[in-house]
Amino acid sequence: MLTNSEVYVHNCADSKTRLQILMRAVTFLLVFFGLLIFHSACVQQKSTDKEIPAHLLNKFPTKSFAYPVGEKDFVTEKNDWWDSWYNAQDFGENRHLGEDWNKTTGGNTDCGEPVYAAADGQITFAKDAGAGWGNVIIIQHSASDGTKIQSLYGHLETIAQIEGAVKRREQIGTIGGANGRYPCHLHFEIRWTDCPVWNETGNGYADEKHGWIDPSEFINQTSGDTIIWQ
Repeated sequence: MLTNSEVYVHNCADSKTRLQILMRAVTFLLVFFGLLIFHSACVQQKSTDKEIPAHLLNKFPTKSFAYPVGEKDFVTEKNDWWDSWYNAQDFGENRHLGEDWNKTTGGNTDCGEPVYAAADGQITFAKDAGAGWGNVIIIQHSASDGTKIQSLYGHLETIAQIEGAVKRREQIGTIGGANGRYPCHLHFEIRWTDCPVWNETGNGYADEKHGWIDPSEFINQTSGDTIIWQ
């Protein structure tokens, strides 16, 4: 039979064990909810990045925009079997103001591949923009009500046309690596008139993305397709 002191020690040990279990449970819940809040914030930020400004929605006709790479006018962003292209660095990722398009075969296998105008428009900029950019083309696209957006094509190996009108999916250049500065890829942006570097190159990265829109999201929303591959 236990003495009073032994019962006291035993009860204290039980209380300590229960307290430790309780503290572990509280710690687990705090970590779990902390991660949940962080994940929700990231998802919300990503969702916000992909929102198209309301005044741009439904301004351009269905299928008026297409992807600037690939044999067909639509490619998927994933590195998968569906086509030969993927989005290697998404809009908003690492403060990125555009998308970086690469071939799924990797390395510099996309060097010299055709680059196409995303939509009908007028070339407003076409030249070597210097270190970090290489050859760049900017095309201005106008809706029937006067709404304007611009598409930018960076790091080109060659420029096929320096001025005038271009048609949707007309070849405007070839993929390069900014005169050897980077592995070959296409840096592709879409901007609207609030862009602080309208008709200029800018630097491709920024904390503030106001004036830029997610290229794939915009093209997908103007595609008219009921199924959107992402």
